[in-house]
Amino acid sequence: MASPYFLDPNSLSDQCRELRLIRREIDALFNVDARAAWEVQGAWYALVGNWDETEKAFNASMKLGDSGTNFLNWGVNCVNLGMFSAAHEAYRVIGAPEMNHFTDAIRLGFGCGAIGQVARFAERAEEMKIPWNEGDRETVMNAHKILAQAGITDERIARHLDVAGTVLRRHHIRNQAHPRVTVADGLFNGVTYVFSVPVSANEAFDLNMELAAEEYAAGIEKDVAFDVVFEGTPA
Repeated sequence: MASPYFLDPNSLSDQCRELRLIRREIDALFNVDARAAWEVQGAWYALVGNWDETEKAFNASMKLGDSGTNFLNWGVNCVNLGMFSAAHEAYRVIGAPEMNHFTDAIRLGFGCGAIGQVARFAERAEEMKIPWNEGDRETVMNAHKILAQAGITDERIARHLDVAGTVLRRHHIRNQAHPRVTVADGLFNGVTYVFSVPVSANEAFDLNMELAAEEYAAGIEKDVAFDVVFEGTPA
């Protein structure tokens, strides 16, 4: 299921035939483990780009308790669908050091733009003597310092990334991985979220023009300290 685009379950492709087989297996899993079934069903709907059903399924799974993966996978699938504000909300729950997902959730928190929240959780984790990668710590803290000095909040970042998610969904592009985050700390201080998209350089330019128009329509204030761009990575 490595397609960079949302899948059509009605397609006759081999990949989509596999998708339909998986759905039948999910239906059978409800008779054995409803919590796991709802979780996998949520991921299935994320593959086809159905946000409402993804949210409904994961909420049903999480109401049945923490499976060890369902809370984290909820946040990951929010990012895959370009719903970054929802991913922020998920991270605020699962990223807390007390939730035992701290180290696993760092990449989610940073990738969805909850940089200030990651930094706050990191400070608590260090007080609790929870170890984590020193390289990750330096990147997070540098990004947090740059954005805090510029007055850019997590909420503002989420709104900006949500606009990028709108563009991705419009073109049926599934965000397969977290954006590449470039932190520049020196002569130029800024944090840039780079989305790799499966298109040519010219098409990526058009997507960036579309993004700029969406940012303007959404009232996004541009700032050199934080930016979002699309980068073409054709096969």
